[in-house]
This record gives sequence, C-alpha cells and structure tokens, in this order.
Amino acid sequence: MLRITAGEHRGRKLPVPDVKATRPLVERARMAVLDHMRPILAGARVWDIYAGSGILGFETLSRGASEVVAVEGHPRAIRQLRETADLLGYEQRIQTLRIDAHSFLKSEAAVENPDIVFFDPPYKDFKGPRRAEVWELFCNLSRRLNHGGCSVAHTPRGILNSNEMDNLPGLVQRNYGTTSLYWWHY
Repeated sequence: MLRITAGEHRGRKLPVPDVKATRPLVERARMAVLDHMRPILAGARVWDIYAGSGILGFETLSRGASEVVAVEGHPRAIRQLRETADLLGYEQRIQTLRIDAHSFLKSEAAVENPDIVFFDPPYKDFKGPRRAEVWELFCNLSRRLNHGGCSVAHTPRGILNSNEMDNLPGLVQRNYGTTSLYWWHY
C-alpha cells in the first residue's frame, strides 16, 4: 500500500498493482519532489510517463493539479490506475493511456504541453541497449514543458553520465538511497 502524503486525500492508502516492474518512488523522495513543485502544482497539467501505480499523479491531483495523463503499458497497472481514480473521485481528471511510452508524443493526449513531467521507466531500460532511446525520450518530453514547468526522471542511483546530463542544461541530481532523481526546470 502507498500513502498520499498531502492535500485533499492526505493519509489515504492506495493499492499497488501486482506488476513485477512497478517500483513506486519512496515516500520521502515523493514528498521532496512534490514539496519542490508546490509553486506550480495548482491547476497543473501533469504527464506521468511509465505511471505504474500512479502515485505521483494522484499526489499531484490531491495537491491541486487540474489533470493527469498517465501513460502505462501494462494492462493490470492500467486497470489499477482506473480503479484508484474512481476510488478517489478523479475519474474526470485523469486520462489513462495503455500505450508504449515512446508512442506518447505522437498521441492526441500530447497535444497540450504539460507543466510537470514524471518519468519512471524500468531500471533495466537504463542498464540495457535502450538506454540512449529512453534518455532521449525524457529529454524530448522535458522540452515540451510549459514555461516554468518541471520534469523529473527516476533512475538507478548516479546512472547518468555528464554527456547525458548536458542534454538538459541545468539538470540537477538528488539521491535517495539506491535511486536518483534528476530534475529539470524550463
């Protein structure tokens, strides 16, 4: 179970989909991310790419975001996302897309640029042959941000090299246990 940390559903526990690759961001890191984004959360449009449990999107809605587009390829995760949205009364504020993340920018849901992007691909994608493709997707998603927006990538700790980080000037790394968050502001 995951717990929403603030906002209208503070303290509410949510189920995690029974999907092997789902790896929700630890609560301490989630709170740090969302506290950092507090100035841009009210009315924000959020893209949650590789949404998994959807906890980041649900946290933003609880704190005042206007809408979330949750992109996830696994059918059980999508089913759980929709059930959780119904449970919280967010079914009108979240759009769940069962598509490959690499197809998202070509979809109709990507027409309006986001204020916030969460990017949490499977760790194996950062350690395998898809690494360059996955990082390029994060950079392309980040470049679609509205002015003043913020994007965050969740990766294995310290995985990015300086060449990769240089693709988004001003990218900041913060470590939480065995993971790193890379933040970029437009």
